[in-house]
Amino acid sequence: MATLWIREYGAASAIDVPVEPGTDQTVTFTTTTQSAAFASRTGLITIIADAAFHYVVGDSPTATTAGLKVPADTLLTMKVTAGQKIAAVTAA
Repeated sequence: MATLWIREYGAASAIDVPVEPGTDQTVTFTTTTQSAAFASRTGLITIIADAAFHYVVGDSPTATTAGLKVPADTLLTMKVTAGQKIAAVTAA
């Protein structure tokens, strides 16, 4: 089983740099697993996992191996919409 760490950020600078402190979530996954919905003030998230994975963001996302593959221990920051979720699945 792999673990995905998620940090939610509400405020961002004019160039979309996350402003601390953030709110953390952790999702343990092998098959497609969704996070909790992002907080009402969340506009950016940063993610990292301890194994290679595929992910998708949406209102009720289902990650598949057709999604973007991310190598283990790679830090990604992206814009999201409050209320959305991220789903991850272990890479094949």
